[in-house]
Amino acid sequence: MTTTNRIGFARRFALITAAAAVPVMGLVVAPTAGAQATEFGPCGNVHDNVDLWKDVRYATPKHKDGAIDVVFPGGDKSRGYAVRQGHHPAQLTDLLVIPTARETGIECDNLLEANAPHYFKDAFEQASILPPGNQGQAPDWALGINSADNRGQDQLHIHVTLLDPTARADIDQAVKNHKVTKDEKAWKTSVIGVRGHTEKGPIETSPRGYRAWNTDNIDQNFFAALNTQIVAPLKKAGADVGMNNETLLITKNHQGPGFIVLASDEKSGMTPFGVNNIERLLDKG
Repeated sequence: MTTTNRIGFARRFALITAAAAVPVMGLVVAPTAGAQATEFGPCGNVHDNVDLWKDVRYATPKHKDGAIDVVFPGGDKSRGYAVRQGHHPAQLTDLLVIPTARETGIECDNLLEANAPHYFKDAFEQASILPPGNQGQAPDWALGINSADNRGQDQLHIHVTLLDPTARADIDQAVKNHKVTKDEKAWKTSVIGVRGHTEKGPIETSPRGYRAWNTDNIDQNFFAALNTQIVAPLKKAGADVGMNNETLLITKNHQGPGFIVLASDEKSGMTPFGVNNIERLLDKG
């Protein structure tokens, strides 16, 4: 076992132990007196009655409120995030990264600002929690966010989980066939077909459309890139689309360097027909 694997195992063991020791719904901890004022956000009302927001509103690195971990970069809660359990906490194959600032979702205009937190980088740093495969191989992770059109809760949350095996095969083949652009400015027209699974489980018989981009840099604002390269040009051309219609998925490129970024929507008329929810490409275990 390599040093890296030992570290990853130790971290997973510690987090599983911590997850088992806390209740699913933590006790509310009141903000400390003189706490730092929010410097980023909010998008949405801080008094909104949204479960995911209530889960993280008062969470801190010392008082995690049932989270696996809470991180305040530089001590700044407004740029912080919590890592919470999803449907299968014991397996740690279904995690959520949730901002500790009020952010309703992908449609928030402040996510496009130059000083916005890089939430996908934060989510990427949690991928090491995911368990290895049956043969000890690195987990085939995926980071996904759904559109406002088709999501369960209106508090921004990025799924940190595994990629559907069928989706992996289709993505790998598209890269091999040179159908995934490395040019960010060509992202809008780099459409590939990817199959996942239907809501009831079986593999999709026909692929759905995703705009695909191969980037080397995970530490960037993917919301701003999506708006600049896809949404704004589509709107300028007359399409009735917005950030609220978009869904994003990021995974490792297995055919070369960098990461594969998939974006899709049901409004812009891409071929194959797009999606407004990324769940079909996720394998939560």
